[in-house]
Amino acid sequence: MTQTVLVVEDSATQRAAIAKIVEHAGHDVVTAASGAECLAALAELRPDLILLDVVMPDLDGWETLARIRELSDVPVIVLTARTDGSERVRGLRAGADDYLSKPFDADELEARLDAVLRRSALARRDSLTGLPNRSAFEEHLVALMAGGGTFSLVLVDLDDFKRVNDTLGHQEGDRVLREASRVALQQLRVYEEIFRVGGEEFAIVVFGGKAAAYAVAERVRLALAREERRGREGLPTISAGVAEYPTDGSTRDMLYRRADEALYAAKAAGKNCVSF
Repeated sequence: MTQTVLVVEDSATQRAAIAKIVEHAGHDVVTAASGAECLAALAELRPDLILLDVVMPDLDGWETLARIRELSDVPVIVLTARTDGSERVRGLRAGADDYLSKPFDADELEARLDAVLRRSALARRDSLTGLPNRSAFEEHLVALMAGGGTFSLVLVDLDDFKRVNDTLGHQEGDRVLREASRVALQQLRVYEEIFRVGGEEFAIVVFGGKAAAYAVAERVRLALAREERRGREGLPTISAGVAEYPTDGSTRDMLYRRADEALYAAKAAGKNCVSF
């Protein structure tokens, strides 16, 4: 899968050279000429990795890195012409995932890109279902809130999942989680994302208001209900709660709490339904 790398370098010549190496490695490239441009790009898109030059005018690499870490856990490889070992230590302590001294070999940069991206993918992926995990979910919410606009959060819970584990065993419970994830993912469009955020709880992020989110939740609910009617090899129904940003919550925790309250309302209403 193609991944996006944000190259932050004030020198146009070096920026172009680095971008060429990244493209040769098979990744999409977005460039920024300053720390301010980097932060603006981070608010609009979610790069899979940032290559960050340290020596830049105005907002230097260290201050940019500090601000990145306030917004995101996106992996960062620091680039600098300084060879002082203390600089390497400073970068790693500041939250960088790797450090590369200029001038560097193209093959080494490609290898470090691949290594950091591989570690990042493992850290943000749920090993059982293959879906992005809670860490990726929280980072996604922060990035969306920084960018402004309206979006909605759907919290989904598998109904009576504990009974599956208790009566059929954890192996069957794992199968149900994998299958439920697969069915739910098939109901989403490219601009809708689903995350596994707890044991049997999932989160779907939808661009738009509650009506759009309700439609998505209903598609997923009906698809899983059809599976449930197939019997033992089918899947549990779901309950879902919807909350809209910023109407229902202007912070990540508040929005999640509102969606969770709506989810509990759906459970109290008899399950297998969607609530606001």
